[in-house]
Amino acid sequence: MIIKRAEYKDYKIFYLEKNKNFLKLGKNIVDTDIEMFQEFKVTKRNYVVGLEFETEKYILKSPRNEHRIPQRKFFTMFKGGESLSTLKNVNTLIDEHNFDEFVRPLMAIVKRKNGMIVDSYLVMEYAEGSSLEKKDIFTAVEFLKKLHKSKHYHGDANTSNFMMKDGKLRTIDTQGKKYWLGEYRKYYEVFTFSEDRLALEYKLNGIELFNYPKNIWYYLAYFVKYGKKNKYVEKIKKWKKKKRDQGWKI
Repeated sequence: MIIKRAEYKDYKIFYLEKNKNFLKLGKNIVDTDIEMFQEFKVTKRNYVVGLEFETEKYILKSPRNEHRIPQRKFFTMFKGGESLSTLKNVNTLIDEHNFDEFVRPLMAIVKRKNGMIVDSYLVMEYAEGSSLEKKDIFTAVEFLKKLHKSKHYHGDANTSNFMMKDGKLRTIDTQGKKYWLGEYRKYYEVFTFSEDRLALEYKLNGIELFNYPKNIWYYLAYFVKYGKKNKYVEKIKKWKKKKRDQGWKI
């Protein structure tokens, strides 16, 4: 995997070398000269649409929270940013670790001001499929266990981020990050999956599905995950959300 880099206006465009048309597409995105065929998610947190370029379909995502929330925006001074990290991490998982379940990211577009990210986009291959059924949940669990074994984690392990296409599992909305110290991220992901709508609907116990031993990382993840549900923490979260919706920078 070779990632090329180009500058256009105030943006840096990172794209896979294998397709020279990606740079042209990146410039069109910066110029907002694109043809959208569907809006998948348009919120204050994320902007996700389908676009068509030279007869090919792609998914375009803008992780708005990265530059909308001041503390997250500040820390982008020391990071590559969500779009670029996803481009690098997921392509590495596909090409070097044979995780072909991932939908491939193709390009990251980043604009910085005073070292901080103020705008960014991620372009991915277009993928479609059907929602998971009960039998498919076990396939998703086996995929996540294999991912955890490689010391990586999904980051948003809800069944809505998985699909089936021709009997094959595909997954989206992940940065494919590596966990370094301990197994906290792995166990936190198990608790997230356990609370998924489909897992609850089919009365599947996520902890039993993964069958991981209960160790210090299990209890730490449990404390953090369910400590957030404390009524006082919930009140603070609701207050912060309300103020952000009113335009406050908190």
